Amino acid sequence: MKNILLTTTALVMTAGVASADVNVGGSAIAGLVYNSETDQSVKLLSKVNINFSASGETDAGLSFGFDTNHIVSNNGSVDNDDTTVYVSGAFGKLSFGAVGEADEVAGLSDIGWDGLDVDDVAEALVGDEIGDFLGGGMGHDVNYSYSAGPISVALSTQLGTENTKSTLDTYAAGVRYSFANGYVGLGYGDHKVAALGSAKVVSLYGGVTMDAFKVSALYADAGVKDAGGTKYSAKSYGVNASYKMDAMTVSMGASRADFDVALGVPDQTAFGIGAAYDLGGGASVSGGIARVKSVLDENVGSGKETETRADLGVKFSF
Repeated sequence: MKNILLTTTALVMTAGVASADVNVGGSAIAGLVYNSETDQSVKLLSKVNINFSASGETDAGLSFGFDTNHIVSNNGSVDNDDTTVYVSGAFGKLSFGAVGEADEVAGLSDIGWDGLDVDDVAEALVGDEIGDFLGGGMGHDVNYSYSAGPISVALSTQLGTENTKSTLDTYAAGVRYSFANGYVGLGYGDHKVAALGSAKVVSLYGGVTMDAFKVSALYADAGVKDAGGTKYSAKSYGVNASYKMDAMTVSMGASRADFDVALGVPDQTAFGIGAAYDLGGGASVSGGIARVKSVLDENVGSGKETETRADLGVKFSF
């Protein structure tokens, strides 16, 4: 996998810049978040996201560019929230940096305004989320994708950077077929963490839009092996549905993840409902409420596995 991606990189590195465009965009949110199991149950959240992007084309017809997002939360410091550099052409697209893991063929939409993590339970075994219980940072830093008509394929892996040596052998592959009003997809991830164990994950995706109704679903099945060679299993699945009525959209989501008892990870569940109202001009107001049972989140060790979460606020796009 890594040799394929490195070979592709070498083939597309060519010079001859013809033109370039630079763009700046952004978004802002402000509102309230609620969590029943935190010391301060209601908190104010404001966030500004500034996006810089640039694109160009070489004399030979190759496209290239970058995207970088910077976030300021609650009038605090500026954080780099993903930076990606890419080059594309007839061969496909090669991306570096904060890339998507190829087995994440399609994601489930979350519930709420800032997000209540209902989708995270279903996605616990795909992409970099599997690192939460397998151990190790599973984020990939190189991705190759290619599309031909309704079919798109992708490969990704973690090579490590100049300042960060990769201690993982992790890669993923995915294929997606899109049709008139929906899609189906298949993902595969293979992850090995030194001295901790390994996991092989197969995931299935599907979604369809019928007039004002939209639904998407995910199922993942993982075979896990610990450092001693003992085998376990884990499964996760979820669904998200929404209905649009003029400027109003209502949504619901439900997720579950089941783990072998010997893995020491309790089963997880999440469900919630939400609504959003489009005010026009790039502004909207939205909110949601959810019940989440998960010990893989920030409240590990609190002694209370189940939380009620809610949020309500406005969004602005520029």
